[in-house]
Amino acid sequence: MHPRTGIARRNLLKGAAALTTGIALQRQHWTNAQDAAATPDPEEGNFSNPVEGKLNISWWSYGGGPWVAANITMIERFQAANPDINIVYQYFPYDVLISKLQAGYNSGTVADMQQMFGTWVTDYAGFGLLDPVPATLAEGYTDRFYEAAAGAYGLNGQYFGMPKENNLENGCMLVNPAILEEAGVTDLPATWQELVDAAVATTTYDDQGRITRAGFQFTDNDSITFLFLAMILQQGATYWADDGIHVNFQTDAAKKAWQDEIDLVTKYHVEDETSYTGDRYLWFFQGNAAMSMRGPWVIPVGEEEFPGLVFDYVNMPPYAGTENTYAAESGWGEVVNVNAAPEVKEAAWKFIEFMIQPDNAREWNLTTYTLPALKALENDPAMLEAAPLLQAAFDVLPYGRWVGPVHNRDRFWTTIHDSFTAVCLGQMDAPTGLTQAEQQINLMIDEMAGP
Repeated sequence: MHPRTGIARRNLLKGAAALTTGIALQRQHWTNAQDAAATPDPEEGNFSNPVEGKLNISWWSYGGGPWVAANITMIERFQAANPDINIVYQYFPYDVLISKLQAGYNSGTVADMQQMFGTWVTDYAGFGLLDPVPATLAEGYTDRFYEAAAGAYGLNGQYFGMPKENNLENGCMLVNPAILEEAGVTDLPATWQELVDAAVATTTYDDQGRITRAGFQFTDNDSITFLFLAMILQQGATYWADDGIHVNFQTDAAKKAWQDEIDLVTKYHVEDETSYTGDRYLWFFQGNAAMSMRGPWVIPVGEEEFPGLVFDYVNMPPYAGTENTYAAESGWGEVVNVNAAPEVKEAAWKFIEFMIQPDNAREWNLTTYTLPALKALENDPAMLEAAPLLQAAFDVLPYGRWVGPVHNRDRFWTTIHDSFTAVCLGQMDAPTGLTQAEQQINLMIDEMAGP
């Protein structure tokens, strides 16, 4: 078994970069889908320094322990094969990395290469700050990477980086088999209605009607939006307007998805945001939920921090159709500073290409407990031997789609969450809540991209 990282990703990505007009970089904060460290954010550090007589390539990354360990392994492997190149590696706490990127690109002091979260890449590329992937490496790009992993790295027919992970929050759920069995649910749900029925059967309440055990957890900030978008896609529809810039939540598919998701709270009452507080997945691991929609990053948390709990990680049944189609953000990957010297850019791309060779990518994904961006690692036996509960996640990777140009991730997700919660609390009806979410998101998009 490969060593577990022991960190939850829920609080890791606490902020994200966005660009304003005139190349001024503006700080944006949000809680991201695959984020977080349960431990304090790490200190910044230097792994290596410039070496005289070698071609020095500077590299910045996030400083989480597993990330640093995985990155150092890549450096050591690469430099053993390329002794004339020296990777000058620095790593930073998450918020510091964001500030460094913003200030560095404004002042021309940014590293030659950065490990950047995919959600940010399109905006940086749009301002001409990133070097396009060389033609020799761009050939076969879409065949090489999963669509959801690579989506944010593309702009106007070019690619501006290479992803290293697949950011998954959909299509899978934690399951407590003892709770299902106790409630008389003998088989895992195979249809959406069976999931609803199992959730109803396993939910319990106190004398005031508050949930003491949730049947199906999904009301955290991320999952409400991810589930809503997946429910639209699985009906064969889209949440984007015809212009590809704004959202359209007034389709029959969006209205149906919205109401059916709300019904889980207001009609079936298998979950809500008022009965208990804190991270939903921790409540699950404490034995207080039957099923919980979460990304696979929670698995090592459950295995290490709650060793007495027997749980499984399985596929959710599709809401509609037969495939778990879902929307996802593009995750971590590497980009190159467009203003670096030509020989430096060439060496940086050589290093990036080296890191996404299957043997190297496998090691990086296992060390960071992330899912591969490379299609070549689909159902990889070595990864599944090390982390067998990832099978459910591998099962849905081919059905992922890039979420699209959401611009301000925080406002996009929070707007849907807040409208959903307001409807569930009886503060407005479902159609009004959906219209409000659409209008506010489109106003945000106009602020960021122009009408």
